[in-house]
Formats: sequence, structure tokens, C-alpha cells
Amino acid sequence: MRTFIAFFVGDIKNITRDSMLFGAMLAPVALALFVKYSISSFSEDLQAMYAFSIEQHFPFIMSFVILLPPFMLGVMAGLMILEEMDDHILSYIAVTPVSKSSYLLYRLLVPMVTSIILTIFVMIYTGLVNFTMSLLPVVLQAALLMPIIALFLASFANNKVEGLAIGKAVGIIVVIPALTYFVESNWLFLLGVFPTFWISEAFMKNDEIALLHNIYVWIGFCVQGIYLYVLFKKFNRKAT
Repeated sequence: MRTFIAFFVGDIKNITRDSMLFGAMLAPVALALFVKYSISSFSEDLQAMYAFSIEQHFPFIMSFVILLPPFMLGVMAGLMILEEMDDHILSYIAVTPVSKSSYLLYRLLVPMVTSIILTIFVMIYTGLVNFTMSLLPVVLQAALLMPIIALFLASFANNKVEGLAIGKAVGIIVVIPALTYFVESNWLFLLGVFPTFWISEAFMKNDEIALLHNIYVWIGFCVQGIYLYVLFKKFNRKAT
């Protein structure tokens, strides 16, 4: 426990020193502020000028927004792991009572819990949708995106610079909700290989068909489980 407290204190120092990591922590809060005030302003302007109501599209907007906190925190955690690998921290941990698996669990669990808190905060604060307990599985599903992103960066990048570049490229998966919302085609289910597809679909089906919502949630968990298993294996091979 003392070791993990030391890790946590060290993380706070690293985040406050590194503007990029600090920005990743503040981004979800800034996002909530932007969405709350910009959407309400746009909604009034569109209603007055074009008699167009954006409120019916709030679930779609939020299905995109809830992906951003876990994605940003996943990139942050991945970059921190890469930095610690460059500094041979994992090698030092190997000769201590703290195992590599325990270290990785800490490194992924703390930002994952943080992403859950931030996602719920964004949903409640913006007020675009009503947060109910039926959305909690989707929030947990979105939170699992965080370790997937972190492990992907840590497994395939060799340093922080590569990790940042890969993180930007992987960011394309957060636009998947736009495709599923504006394009009607059964071929879109091919996008099911990406975990964000099931997160957005489960979220937008929450107020429609309960059975379909639950199916999308469980399929999403299965897809994410496969990703986590493969990436854990890949990371362990790289870290040995």
C-alpha cells in the first residue's frame, strides 16, 4: 500500500509538471463547460433563426462526448507507462515486492475510476440527457476504453513521441458514433470490431428498446474483453 501511495504522489507531481498530461486531466472538465454553454447557445440561435430544434440530437451528441474522458485519460496513462519504461521503472519494480501485474493494475485502475467519475460528471453537468442507473453499464463500458487505449499505446509505441502520434491516429475511433447516426446500413455492423461502436449504440438505444440496449452492452463488453486479453499479452511480451 505504501508503494502505491508513493506511485500516486509521483503521478501527481508528473502531471503537474507535464503540461500535456495536465491538459489531458483538465480536458474532460473543459469539455463539460464547453458543451453546456455552447450547446445551449446554439440551440437558442438555431431555434430562433431556422426553427430547428437540436434537442432531439442530444443523445447523439452525448454518445460522442462520453468517449472523450476515457480516451484522453487512456492516452495520458499510456504515455506515462511509456515514460516509465524508458526510465526502466519496470525493471526496478521486478526486484521489489510489487509485481509488474500489480503495477499495471494500479496504472490502469486509477485513471479508469477517474474516467467513470468524470464521465458521470459530464453527463449530469451538461444536462443534455438524464443520467439514470440504466446508463451505468454504458458508463462502465466507456471506462474500459481507457485501459484499451493505454495498453495499445504502451504495446505498439517505443517512446512518448511515438505514443502521442499513435494516440492521435487512434482518435479516429471516437467519430464512429457520427457514422452510425447519419448513415443507415447493415454494413455499419462491420464497425463492431471497434469498441466505440457498441458504446455509442448502447447509449443511443437506452431510451428505445431495452433488450437491444442490453445486447449491445454485453457484446461491447465481450469485444473489449478480447482487446484487453490480446493487449495484455502483447504488453507482457514487450515488458519482459
